[in-house]
Amino acid sequence: MNRLITPDHPSSVSPPREHRSIAPKPGTGASVKDLLKRWIKKLPFFFEMDFVRRKIYDSPLFDFTVKPLAERLETWPRALVLDITNRCNAKCSWCPQPGLEDLGAMKMPLFHKIIDDYAVRGGAIRFGTFGEPLMDKTFAEKIRYLKKYPSITKVEVVTNAFFLNEKIAPVLLENNVDVEISLDELEKDTFEEIKKMDYDVVRANILNFLELNDRAADPVKVNFRVKSSLSREATMSHELYAKIVSHRCTVELTPIEEDSITTWAGRFDKEKFYEEHMHSSTIVKPHNNKQYNKASPAPCNQPWKWMVVYYDGRVVLCCVDMFSSSVLGNLQENSIAEVWNGPAFAGLRKKMVRRERFEVPLCQNCDLHLGWQNLKTYYDPQGRFLPSRKFIS
Repeated sequence: MNRLITPDHPSSVSPPREHRSIAPKPGTGASVKDLLKRWIKKLPFFFEMDFVRRKIYDSPLFDFTVKPLAERLETWPRALVLDITNRCNAKCSWCPQPGLEDLGAMKMPLFHKIIDDYAVRGGAIRFGTFGEPLMDKTFAEKIRYLKKYPSITKVEVVTNAFFLNEKIAPVLLENNVDVEISLDELEKDTFEEIKKMDYDVVRANILNFLELNDRAADPVKVNFRVKSSLSREATMSHELYAKIVSHRCTVELTPIEEDSITTWAGRFDKEKFYEEHMHSSTIVKPHNNKQYNKASPAPCNQPWKWMVVYYDGRVVLCCVDMFSSSVLGNLQENSIAEVWNGPAFAGLRKKMVRRERFEVPLCQNCDLHLGWQNLKTYYDPQGRFLPSRKFIS
């Protein structure tokens, strides 16, 4: 990256993904709530106080407030994350995916088996976490297959938008598939250096899709993840950002200077990335959420939040387990219920509840860890997905 970060405000830290604010549209004016949040975050020692708040909230003293919900979620995965392919055309500088050697795509018979099984009780389905799902040549066919099951109440896909073209866009709109777009950088040179993709293709696909969605009789939900090397203010004043937010969508803005890069459970050296690409060693601050996530022994929300399925049917521990180092079952051989209620998941959850998280190798260096109190931001006390949540991500 050629850009040297020169923040025009003190560096801050990024809150957990589920709590990050959605940037308001330029020109529309921020709400009173948005303005209040900004004012609070500028208070002296805000992040130190927030660090203490999370520590208290994640303590065993408050386990009773989430345990009944967790027990309900143990009966069935309310969300299924299908990594139908771990291939990816992007080679992002902060992602270890290029190191994957066991590459493939989910075969249709296995997909049918999983969906037929899941539809017995149903829930939400999310496509993509380790790879680019639109690279799967049978993606459209898989999406259409879901329509036979009313019990599958929500479908969403996360994509880098390179293949979000005129062929696939109608499939998403016609089948009510909500779309999260990992856009990240906004400027062409930085984008192409960081992501190794054609900026103009992605930009055109995004703007065309947003226009189609605006005109649709039943628009889908669209959210952008923007992890930019620009400051928050510079990003929000960028011409592409202005074009995006003029459409029906939300934006999750997490500038890199606010420590938004993850280590992928120790697989990625983000400090080295900051030094080499951001020309800064002052991004990681004490009392920030990434540091807290690595240190907190609170039960992680992942073993209750959803089931993550690799392209070959292996059920892995969580959305960080890109290299499938912790396999909890295989849907080639077993049913969803057998795996979700099986000894591997049960043992993992017991470790979490006993606050033995650091006995799980994958969890020892994870800075995406969020305590199980976070489950209440997705599900109501009966284990139903909250209508206020746009995405299960």
